[in-house]
Amino acid sequence: MKTWYKDARREIEFHFGQDADLFCDLLAATSPRKQVRANWRLAKQIYESHKNGQIDWRGCMPCHKANVLRAFAGKPLSGQKVRAFAANLRGNLEEVTVDVWIGRYFGIDKITTKWYNAIVAKIKCMARSQNMKPAELQAILWGQALRIAGREPKSFLGAAFADRQLTLF
Repeated sequence: MKTWYKDARREIEFHFGQDADLFCDLLAATSPRKQVRANWRLAKQIYESHKNGQIDWRGCMPCHKANVLRAFAGKPLSGQKVRAFAANLRGNLEEVTVDVWIGRYFGIDKITTKWYNAIVAKIKCMARSQNMKPAELQAILWGQALRIAGREPKSFLGAAFADRQLTLF
């Protein structure tokens, strides 16, 4: 799990080349309330439809749309989690993405701004003591939180691998 973001970035660069940063922003923009592989498929659908001159909004939640439009306009994304996730996917491992699973890891059900900032500070402190980047530790804790809940952590690699298989035939 430590290399979750590095692995994701490598796969994104393989699939999207010069548009890798744009795709990272689309992944972040469409990440709220989406599981990892569904997030990849939705961001890819939006990316491809935009390349064809329109945006296919099927599967988008209202909270996704404004950030998708910001991503296409090259503007900063809105929301602490979304901005941090985009930064992590782009290779900035100093930021910390706090989602519902990280909140649960720390026993917090409702993540307010105060709790978000406290969790970020805690993870950064823990990461320093382990000689790790904050995003690397966050990815490990995210995986642990999912396993504690009886779920298997996923990466974008599974969805990307399926895309590779489709292009081979």
